[in-house]
Amino acid sequence: MKNRLKELCMEKGLTLNDVQAKTNIDFKILENFEKGLENGIPNLLEIWQKLVSFFKVPVEYLMGLTSDRVTITINDLNPYEENAYERITNMLNEDYPDGSISQSKIGKLLIDASFDEE
Repeated sequence: MKNRLKELCMEKGLTLNDVQAKTNIDFKILENFEKGLENGIPNLLEIWQKLVSFFKVPVEYLMGLTSDRVTITINDLNPYEENAYERITNMLNEDYPDGSISQSKIGKLLIDASFDEE
């Protein structure tokens, strides 16, 4: 899956030179990112963080893993949702030994569950 650097640059009318000037990421690294050749780049996590901060999108969106451009935090939840979130995370942290379950798998199943939408 290809990242969305080129797409976001085009959308915002930016060149890689513009992104380089604003983020201080080496131009050659940006070129490799744009081509989807980010594997093997030193300080990869730092670069992802700079790019998502600059474009104000979730890292999963920039990486091309999701089409959701909105980052949600606990502050976006109403009191009932916050309570449900805290109960679920507390249960997962307390009842299962580290590494025994995949929280991302459970999260994906919860996303796909048929709860009543807002």
